[in-house]
Amino acid sequence: MDKIYRRPTQLGGTPKKKKDEHARKRNTIINFRVTPREKELIEKRIELSGLPKAEFFIESCLYQAVLVRGNVRTFSAMKENIRQLDEHLFALHERGPFTLAEVESLQTMIDILESFFRRHE
Repeated sequence: MDKIYRRPTQLGGTPKKKKDEHARKRNTIINFRVTPREKELIEKRIELSGLPKAEFFIESCLYQAVLVRGNVRTFSAMKENIRQLDEHLFALHERGPFTLAEVESLQTMIDILESFFRRHE
């Protein structure tokens, strides 16, 4: 028997903490890479906004205008979304109303197309 008291963490590794994922409202993580200069600029904007970092990123991603440069990938994604919405419209009487994700997807595509047509008028 060991005469020295040892904490449980010293005996065989730290036991993993159990996260209560059911009580967490936001349990999904999104990561992205930036340059040191971009990080500095982003952190300055966060500081000036007065928002917590997570709220700043959520607000920026969901509610800020984004300049979209059309390319094959952009239009392919839009084409696929429109195809899915088209299928949903035909099956509306069977499936029920639009989901929130479908409405937001449609709104995003409408915003992009309105921006595109405004620039070319």
